[in-house]
Amino acid sequence: MPNFEDYKIYISSINDEENKTKKHVFFSLDEDVKEAEERLQMKFPGELKSLYKELGYGFLCNHDKTRRDRIMDPHSIADFILDEDEFIDEDVKELYPDHMLVFFEIGSGNYLTLDLRQEDSNGTCPIYYFDTKIADSIIDFMNEMDKEIDYYINF
Repeated sequence: MPNFEDYKIYISSINDEENKTKKHVFFSLDEDVKEAEERLQMKFPGELKSLYKELGYGFLCNHDKTRRDRIMDPHSIADFILDEDEFIDEDVKELYPDHMLVFFEIGSGNYLTLDLRQEDSNGTCPIYYFDTKIADSIIDFMNEMDKEIDYYINF
């Protein structure tokens, strides 16, 4: 199981004024994972579910306003997959095949994905920036982002 313990200090409430100055910000979830899985009629990978359970969803490198850098909430992922998000251009959606689960919004119609075909027995999937593998797991990705904002752009 991944260890998200170091990131628990960034769990916050949505209306907290201090969110603007925090390095990362996460918002807790309730029944969102179960509801989104039911909408999709599929299960999220184990590591993603652990992230949602322990931290929620939110923003990495929150103080950098160059990109959005958002760990998408389960309903946003479902909206993307089911084409129920009016803000997502259909041409953008075609860039992400079914086996590549969008979970992280970079911004401007760009996303990072989990390759569901490569999910291991622990529920961990590698992360891709288009066709380039940038991390072996969500926790590896978060640790790299914690060290260097948008490190994957340089791949």
